[in-house]
Amino acid sequence: MSLPPNKERSRRQRKKMHIGEFQELGFEYEIEFKNTLPADEQEALMDKFFTEVVVPRRLMLRGWLSEGFVTAYPRGSAKEDDRTAVEQWLKAQFKDASVRVSELKDAWYVQD
Repeated sequence: MSLPPNKERSRRQRKKMHIGEFQELGFEYEIEFKNTLPADEQEALMDKFFTEVVVPRRLMLRGWLSEGFVTAYPRGSAKEDDRTAVEQWLKAQFKDASVRVSELKDAWYVQD
């Protein structure tokens, strides 16, 4: 869904649509592994990711080990330091993989 057309909206409408002062930001990550990891190893790494980064920083994640989208939990925006922490953690865990973490972007609307 793309961003709704720019026009005057009430505070209630902006809140329901997650725009203006109610915009929520998140970021994507993607990991390209040189070798496929076994399922049990992937699950152990996801548990570690949640325990060490996602839960302590009050974030939520949609996706799995190779790619996902991260935003604040239960509402709000991920911050630049959350993005940096996730990027550093992923790069430390996967030294032999290509790790890409996007800039902060709108969590509700696709940006062209």
